[in-house]
Amino acid sequence: MFENIQLAFQGVFGHKLRSFLTMLGIIIGIASIITIISTIKGTNEQIKQNLIGSGSNIVNVQLYQNDWAVDMSYQTPDGIRVLQDEQRDEMIALDGVADVTLYRSRENVEGFYYRNTGFSGKLYGVDDHYFSVYGYEVRSGRGFASASKNVILDETAAKTLFSSDDPIGKIVEISGEPFTVVGVVSQKSSFEPRINSVKDYAMYVQESSGLAFVPTSVWPVLYRFDEPQNVAVRATSTDTMTDAGKAVADYLTSHQIIASKATGDNSY
Repeated sequence: MFENIQLAFQGVFGHKLRSFLTMLGIIIGIASIITIISTIKGTNEQIKQNLIGSGSNIVNVQLYQNDWAVDMSYQTPDGIRVLQDEQRDEMIALDGVADVTLYRSRENVEGFYYRNTGFSGKLYGVDDHYFSVYGYEVRSGRGFASASKNVILDETAAKTLFSSDDPIGKIVEISGEPFTVVGVVSQKSSFEPRINSVKDYAMYVQESSGLAFVPTSVWPVLYRFDEPQNVAVRATSTDTMTDAGKAVADYLTSHQIIASKATGDNSY
């Protein structure tokens, strides 16, 4: 044993140049492998951020009926029950799921005014999980404390309706009903998408007019019926988004007896 070690050292010191070149080759080889692995990992993370945004991990579960995606802004599908809080809790318990929100929405909402200023952005009827799932925080005012006719605006909607005035406590009209502005929210982290096509532009420009949120319990006051909700899932990590979305889609399909498909963030 010791003789072999001694012979090895003699070989190293007896051929110093060869030993140096061998060591240099090993160092360069290992450094190259580390660099390649780091580059691939960094590229993968950049692709994820470009596609879904850093840290969002949100999957929307789209409702399908007769192989067509259902837009509940224009139609209410037959045979679909309104989801209950207990079912949301069961979905949250699924593998890879961090949180779930049930919400309703309208795009380019009409009949939304503050005095003579109109708002044409998106209106959402949200539960108490929505802001957590989508990463919103209250910048001024407060969140929903009850199921009263209150509305929360994002910063774009607040600027559109009130310019530089403080919106908190102001009364707006939505579909002929008075709503009190109780808060202004914004997302904790911003994401600038890469626009590579007209389709990409159409997807992201929809939010340029701002967003408004009301408690989901008052949605029937505005639209006269209690329509099925959309479902958004926040996965525990980017890598579990596919599994989390599929698990929730399978749950909904088995409980609602209708097809549903999971899509990355960019409704059930």
